[in-house]
Amino acid sequence: MIKTLKLSLILPTVLALTALPLYPILASQDGFVARDPQAVICQTLDLVGIGCDSQSGNTASPSGTYQPTPVRLNFDIFNSASNSSGNNSTIKNATAPKDLSGQKINLVSVDSSEEIYSLVNGQKHIFPSRAIFYDYGYKLEMVQSISQYQLDKYPRAHLVKVKGDSKVYYLTEGGLVRPVINTKKIFEFYGDRAEDVITISRKEFNFYPTNQYVYQFSPLNRDVFQISGSGKRYLTPMAVARLGIRSDQVAPVSKAELDYYKTLAPLID
Repeated sequence: MIKTLKLSLILPTVLALTALPLYPILASQDGFVARDPQAVICQTLDLVGIGCDSQSGNTASPSGTYQPTPVRLNFDIFNSASNSSGNNSTIKNATAPKDLSGQKINLVSVDSSEEIYSLVNGQKHIFPSRAIFYDYGYKLEMVQSISQYQLDKYPRAHLVKVKGDSKVYYLTEGGLVRPVINTKKIFEFYGDRAEDVITISRKEFNFYPTNQYVYQFSPLNRDVFQISGSGKRYLTPMAVARLGIRSDQVAPVSKAELDYYKTLAPLID
């Protein structure tokens, strides 16, 4: 009796192990369920004419089929990529950078360069140093990578003001700042708008040297002038050489802007 019982328990297992090479055939059959080990064994035994009891797992009618109980999960175990991107999206939204005026901006860089830009008001503004970038509280994780072609679509932001101060300054391509002496008129001359002005920190503003030497670009006049709050002063070539003025210290201005400065005595030598 005992031997018969043991044989009845061992035989199905042996048959199941013997029939496992038939797994590829099972997988091609309709209704095959491979998510549970018991289903594999039972359906293998079904193939050789021995069924399983769906309740106890004992040999029984081949009609027994494993029915898993649905479990509600708070994540998708088969798609880690989608979960990862979802989490990143949440973090990104939670840490969306803003400028000092409180509006959201985009921080971008081109893979081939270490320069970081902020995209604000449809313009691009380069951070003059990594220290200035960090001083705003920004992090490198906020920086998105874009192509040079995409970056080139944005014009350079050239009008700035310091937070807490209404004075507007022109930021030259060479990284120099000079005050806009008559905002309304100068804006009209250059086709600028009030919304083109971006707000920067005092620390960034102090980073830029003052633009005190200019020349007229339209119509072109190569004469160099020194400008200040009191007016403009013509510098002779001898005076330019004596002061050691470099070409990158001289910025172009329109005739209309230059005419707004009061004419002072020239500097001869």
